[in-house]
Amino acid sequence: MKKTLVAIASLAALGAMSTSAMAQSSMTIYGNLDQTLYNASQGGKTVTSTGSNINSSSYWGITSTEDLGGGMKASFDLRSEITLMTGQAASTSTSATNAGGTSTAAVTQNSVTQAGDKPAFFNRGAFVQVEGGFGALKIGRQGDAWWEAQGAPNTSGGASYAFGNLTATQNNFTNYSTNVSGIANSTALTNYGGSASAAGTNINPTYMGVSEAFMGGFSYITPNFNGFKAQYQIGAPKISYNDAGNANNGYAYSLMYDGMGASVRVAGNAKNDYTGTAAFKMQFVGGAYTMGQWRLSAGYNKLTTGGAAANTHGSTAVGFGLGYAVSSALTVNAAYGTLTDDVTSANKFTQTGVSAYYKLSPRSTVYAALGTGKNDGLMKVSPVYGGASTDTVGATVNSYMMGIKHTF
Repeated sequence: MKKTLVAIASLAALGAMSTSAMAQSSMTIYGNLDQTLYNASQGGKTVTSTGSNINSSSYWGITSTEDLGGGMKASFDLRSEITLMTGQAASTSTSATNAGGTSTAAVTQNSVTQAGDKPAFFNRGAFVQVEGGFGALKIGRQGDAWWEAQGAPNTSGGASYAFGNLTATQNNFTNYSTNVSGIANSTALTNYGGSASAAGTNINPTYMGVSEAFMGGFSYITPNFNGFKAQYQIGAPKISYNDAGNANNGYAYSLMYDGMGASVRVAGNAKNDYTGTAAFKMQFVGGAYTMGQWRLSAGYNKLTTGGAAANTHGSTAVGFGLGYAVSSALTVNAAYGTLTDDVTSANKFTQTGVSAYYKLSPRSTVYAALGTGKNDGLMKVSPVYGGASTDTVGATVNSYMMGIKHTF
C-alpha cells in the first residue's frame, strides 16, 4: 500500500511538472525613451522647445507570453505613452474621456476637464492575444491596422519631416480641417467623434483618442504565407441600446509583404459618425526597399470624408525617402513630401528634411536633423511632428533638432 501511494504521488508530481513546463510564461518590461530639443521659426517668430514624440514615441510597457503547447501561445501587452519632461502618462491625441458617463454635445474627447473624466493610462495598447497555426486573434486596445501600415515608408528615419508627419496631420481630427483647409469644423468633429445626437449616449471604444492611430476592438491576423500576411480589425459593433448598430464604430485592414529586401503595405480604414455613416476613410499604399547600404521608401495616403464630417475637405499625402548606411553605426536620410487639399489645390504643404542617426550602442542613439515646411494657400502645417503649431497661414517653417533615444 505504501509503495502504491508513493507511485501515485510520483505520478502526480510528474504531471504537475509537465503542466508547468507546457504552460511556462515570461514577463518583460520594455520601453522607448526619446527626447528632442528643437528650434523652429516662422513669420519672424521663433520657438525653442522639447518633445517626447518628435522623433519617435516615448513609452513603457509590460508584456507576457505563455506557451500553451501544440504550437499555440497566449499573450498580453499593456503600453503607456510618456511625456519625459513632465512624467505625464498618455497624451491628448491618444487618450479619451467618457465624461464620467455624462451625455452632452459639449463633451469632446481631447480634454480632461470635467469631473469624473477617465483618461486612458495604457493608451498605446491594452490587449490579449491567442496565436497559433491558424494565425492570431487579438481583443482590446491596439494599433489601428492602417496606422501601423502607413509607418512602413519611414521616409526620414523618424517622425519629423517624414511621410508620417503628413498622415498624422490627416488623422488628427481636432486640428485637421483648420490646418489643411482653413475650415472651422468643431461642430462636425463633435458630431463625428463624440455623441452629439439625442439618440447617442456613449463614445465607442474605437474612439479612444482623437486620431485614427488606435482602435478598441477585435482583430485577426493570418499566418505568414511566404512573406504575405493580412489583418482585419473591427470595433465593438454596439455599446448602447440607443445607438445605431455602427454608431462611432470603425474598421481597418492591412495587406503586408516582407521579403527580398522589400516591405510593402496596402491598408485602409473607416471611422463612422454617430449615425453609422463613414465620416473619415483612409487609403494607403507604400513601403520600402533595402539594397545593400541604400534604402528607398515611398508612400501615398488619401483621406476622404462624409456623413457628419462631409464639409471637411479630403486630402492626399505623398512622401519619398532615401537612406544610406555610412557604417554600422551611422545612417543619413533625406525626405520629401506634400500634403494637398483635394478640393482646393492651392492649399498645399511641402516639406523637406535631412537627418543623421549615430548608434552609441545597440540601445542608445543620438541624432540631428534639419528641415523646412512651406505652406501655400490656407495651409498652416508644421514639419516638426508634435511640435508647436504654426499660427500664420501660408508661412514657411524652418527648423532644426537634436536628441537622444534609448530603448530597454
